[in-house]
This record gives sequence, C-alpha cells and structure tokens, in this order.
Amino acid sequence: MMTGIRTALCVIVSVLFLASCSSRPDGMHVILFSDMRAGVQEKIKEAAKQNTGKVDIFPAYPEKLLTEITAHEGDVFIVPEDMFQAYDDPENFQPLDELPLDKTSPYTAVDQKTGEKTVYAVQIEKGGKQLNGYSFRLNRNMAAFIPVYATKTEEALQLISQLTEVR
Repeated sequence: MMTGIRTALCVIVSVLFLASCSSRPDGMHVILFSDMRAGVQEKIKEAAKQNTGKVDIFPAYPEKLLTEITAHEGDVFIVPEDMFQAYDDPENFQPLDELPLDKTSPYTAVDQKTGEKTVYAVQIEKGGKQLNGYSFRLNRNMAAFIPVYATKTEEALQLISQLTEVR
C-alpha cells in the first residue's frame, strides 16, 4: 500500500516538473529570420509582442529554420523568400485560405482530388510596413507561414494579415 502511494506521488511530481519545464509560451510564438539591423529588429519585436507571448529573431540561417521546425517551435514563421523556397513543402504548413488576399499568392498547392487551390504561405513584399503603431521597412521580400503543428492559428492569421497589408 505504501509503495503504491509513493509511486503515485513520484509520478505526479515528475509530471508537474516536466510540465513546468515546457518551452512553449502562453501566447503565440513568432519566429522571424532576418538580417535586419538591431534597431529594426527591436521595433518589430515590440510591435509583435503586443499580440503575442514570445518573439524570437534569428539570423537568416537555413539550418536554424530546420532546427526550429523540427523542434516544433513557433506558431508563425517569417523568413526571407529565398530561404523559404528551400523548405517549400505544402504538407508541412497549415492552409491560409481564411486570409483576405488581394492578389494571388505564389505559394499555392492544388488538391489532386478536388482541384481546389490552397494557399499555404504568403509573400510579405519589401517596403514600408506598420504593425501595432510601429513603422519599419523591409529591404527584401519575406514569406510567412504557419507550421502544421501550430496551435495559435487564429492569432497567427491576424498577424500575417497585418503584415501583408500594403501601406
């Protein structure tokens, strides 16, 4: 009887310990890959934090992108277009069909059974952008996508929608 209680207590303590070690933030987790100057990165980080729980900005290294995706980190990724094209596989991304896109996205897949087009990533064109009152400038086109494992899809769609608006 005493051993059963001890075992149950050990299991409960272990589960609580492991749950507290989780790296998942409470809110949406945005991961941005960019070679932008530090000042611009901080503006974007502050603007995005108003809607999110965590924002990470990394240098544009394809290996780091693969590491973050493999570790199931991030609810939304914003990466340089040329870096995205190396990992461009629609099966790894959530459909973005709910986004009100004014133009055709270059990142679509056709369902073989129905023939319907599905948008799985969007292009964020270079130029002036505004996010939650912060202004910044992108010097190159970026791609935004939501990985298939993400849980904060609605919030991620709102962020992507703001970033794709032409200013």
